[in-house]
Amino acid sequence: MLRDEQNGEEWSVDASWIINATGPWADMLCQSSGVHTDEPMVGGVRGSHIVLPKFVGAPDAAVYTEAVDGRPIFVLPWNDQILLGTTEVRDDSDPSRVRPSDDELGYLLASLHRLFPQLQIARNDVRYAFAGVRPLPYTPKSTPAATTRRHVFHDHAENGASGMLSLIGGKLTTAGAVARECANRMGIATAEFPGVGVVTGNDFEKATQAIISEVAEIAGISRESAAVIHEWYGPRSLEIANKARSNSRLREPLCPHTPHIVAEAADAFDNQCAVTLGDVLLRRVPIALGACWSAECKHVAARQIASAVDWDEKRLGGELEQFEAECESFLQRQALWQRNEPTAR
Repeated sequence: MLRDEQNGEEWSVDASWIINATGPWADMLCQSSGVHTDEPMVGGVRGSHIVLPKFVGAPDAAVYTEAVDGRPIFVLPWNDQILLGTTEVRDDSDPSRVRPSDDELGYLLASLHRLFPQLQIARNDVRYAFAGVRPLPYTPKSTPAATTRRHVFHDHAENGASGMLSLIGGKLTTAGAVARECANRMGIATAEFPGVGVVTGNDFEKATQAIISEVAEIAGISRESAAVIHEWYGPRSLEIANKARSNSRLREPLCPHTPHIVAEAADAFDNQCAVTLGDVLLRRVPIALGACWSAECKHVAARQIASAVDWDEKRLGGELEQFEAECESFLQRQALWQRNEPTAR
């Protein structure tokens, strides 16, 4: 039985297989479904990140370094800001309520100071922090760093749920291979798709500039907007361009400070399963995570999106309220770092 939590509609589906690919919620789904395992499948490990404004000497490319305890961390230029992470802390709590801790904040800032000893950084320089739970396989006797990142499948036939598989672990980079393995376990034949070749050096730059020019011309937008669309959507950038060409409203920027345009939001609803304002602004075209974001940006972007998808004022108001609650839950701001003393000198 399925229920659409947006409109309450219910319907049933018959299936020979159920694949539990719910990440850190895998055990919770089994428990709520009456599928009992001898021990947990997931050993949750929290990873926290902090976002800082750009600073003098900040890298313009991804930097790998070691934290104060020797763990690998990354300093990334991201959305005109600096993204610093990540941590590894055991966390078996509700994944939807996971939060960065004050200790993790201090750990990341101290590690940044190790890389940039002259940097003046205070806790209140942090724009926001966020965290997620890695759904690693349950290995109670190993440290988080030693826990395998490889995926495992749990066949629940022995738990009285024949035809149900739970996928635990794995990485985004292995998703295709894991999907094929899952299909093979269900007796579905799969095939590898051949590569399309590799373009490098000057040829790559020429091809990129040609596509950007084509997107700009088709859509009637600036090269800056065409460039971010090409960077974001790759082979689908021409689809976005054609959508923008169809309506002048779709060519407008989502907010006054971004080159991303309204056509991208419309495409999110049409082709990327977006349902809410948060789906667009936090996950599909995440300008709400950018350096410029403000109350003005929020209201302009919301109205631009509402106009593109025909929301009335009541729907828009509800979406804004839901979006604010989601941001409050996901992006941790002043609560963790109200102390104003510098963390690094």
